[in-house]
Amino acid sequence: MRRYILGSVAALAVAGGAFFFLAPYNIAASVPHLPGVASILHGYLGNAVAIRAISLEVPRQVDLEDPGLIRLGAGHFATGCLTCHGGPGIPRNPVVEGMRPEPPMLTSEDYDAKEFYWIARHGFKYTGMPAWPGEKRDDEPWALAAFLNEYDNFDREAFEIAAFGEADSYDSAGVRFGGLPGAIKPELACARCHGEDGLGREGTGPKLAGQSEGWLTTVLTAYAEGHRESGFMEPLAAPLGKEAISGIAARFAGMEPTWQGRPLPFGDPERGRELAEQGSEHDDIASCAACHEGAGADGRSSKRADTPRIAGQDGYWIYNWLKMYRDGPVPETPRAHLMQAAAKPLSDDDIADLAAWYAGRGVATSE
Repeated sequence: MRRYILGSVAALAVAGGAFFFLAPYNIAASVPHLPGVASILHGYLGNAVAIRAISLEVPRQVDLEDPGLIRLGAGHFATGCLTCHGGPGIPRNPVVEGMRPEPPMLTSEDYDAKEFYWIARHGFKYTGMPAWPGEKRDDEPWALAAFLNEYDNFDREAFEIAAFGEADSYDSAGVRFGGLPGAIKPELACARCHGEDGLGREGTGPKLAGQSEGWLTTVLTAYAEGHRESGFMEPLAAPLGKEAISGIAARFAGMEPTWQGRPLPFGDPERGRELAEQGSEHDDIASCAACHEGAGADGRSSKRADTPRIAGQDGYWIYNWLKMYRDGPVPETPRAHLMQAAAKPLSDDDIADLAAWYAGRGVATSE
């Protein structure tokens, strides 16, 4: 019996080696899979996604029905997914139809929101489907999941408005290679999420109007050079040179910071106010206001040009940023280590309370 077992193992090894070195299975994309192979591969892929998505929980700061989050996902879809998958009313380019597997036109029926998130976050081996560009930004792919969950409700016009800010902004019958609208003028691409007025298109992106030129330059440069992770910002900032970054920073810095943040449906703003203004000696929490307030006509801007204004920013962004500084990935920028130290002792409830306070601390708010 032992002889038969050893013989079988040897035969399998020889057959495996022959298969590996002689490569009888044709991997050319011009040749279809043998019957049944594609079905097996796609079936395994679907099972792998479903099993791994079961344990996922939608974070409490994420509202999959939030129009701002859906617009943010549409904007990233236009930047990172449209080229291969086409979009609502925008057919794929024939080039990608020659890929094997062929990137499909998508539908909300393909997966549920948690499965869309897992795919966007991790991608697929051997398909050309990449993992999320911000390697450790677990928060960001939920925007794409929110959009894909509503994909079937978009026609071309609605998609263009969500992704680009206005209808008829994608002036092509189908997917074209060579860039999106605004590729020549990067500041136009910024407006897709941050708004023409820099106020974030009602939650689509963070508010930038009136931030210091120095801070905006530092952050954009960090995104461009890979020192600050973001699957949204790194792909857009990477092509920018110093002149383009300087122009974008100057443009948004010159806008009026008439901010009024959108709160999250949780968090205690009064406790957040106490933490922001006084900190907590018992819990080793520093005062946020000491660095982030004290200047400007309303006293709610930072005294330093290298420190951002957060008063009146949307609670969603404040919550995500504080968790990023606490849990990583911490940006490799000047003074980021100070924020890392300040965020380290914060609990999730502390972060929620601070986000609730600062989101409501807009210029239109009376105290």
